[in-house]
Amino acid sequence: MPRSHCALFLLFLLAAVAVAAQAQKAEVSFTVGAALSPDGKGLETCAEAIICPIPQGVIGPVSLGTGVSWQTSLAYRLANFRAAALYVELPFAGSPSRTGPGFSPTFSSFFFTPSAHLKFLPGSAVSPFASVGGGVAHFSSLDSRGNAGVLQVGGGLDFRTPLRVLGIRVEARDFITGHSSVAPLVDFTSHVQHVFVGGGVVLKF
Repeated sequence: MPRSHCALFLLFLLAAVAVAAQAQKAEVSFTVGAALSPDGKGLETCAEAIICPIPQGVIGPVSLGTGVSWQTSLAYRLANFRAAALYVELPFAGSPSRTGPGFSPTFSSFFFTPSAHLKFLPGSAVSPFASVGGGVAHFSSLDSRGNAGVLQVGGGLDFRTPLRVLGIRVEARDFITGHSSVAPLVDFTSHVQHVFVGGGVVLKF
């Protein structure tokens, strides 16, 4: 694992220890799913054009391939209003391998985005939630690595199970990043969306 990835993971583990120390108010979730991106604007390549070679500097739609993705998050409850509960959340998400447009190489992405997490009807069988925050994104492609700022917006549903400490979660989150020097993101002329959709479990302490 590259040093930058290890640093992010170590930061996440340190946060986990701090949250775990606050019993009865903490949640730890792990979800697995897919990462996808709506078409963005960028520099076209021959693989995307009808006629090849294409003139340099032509701007057109650029697509990123889907890929398996995962997310884990820590949340600590700050206040409970019965109808809704407010948490501080530390989501850490990753996509180990996605394909770029045209002949661009595969790349990986990791996101760490401290967020505000609002859960509605926390004591019911089904609890909708919303999350918004921001942080840092790390990208890696072949020998190229880079960081970018990221805005995280998401939401989902938590389902209660017969086990008090165990829940089921389905969620969708959009990690919106700026420019990066890492291929193929360097070809984009606008922001890039990395949409995660998945499901998994929630452990409550």
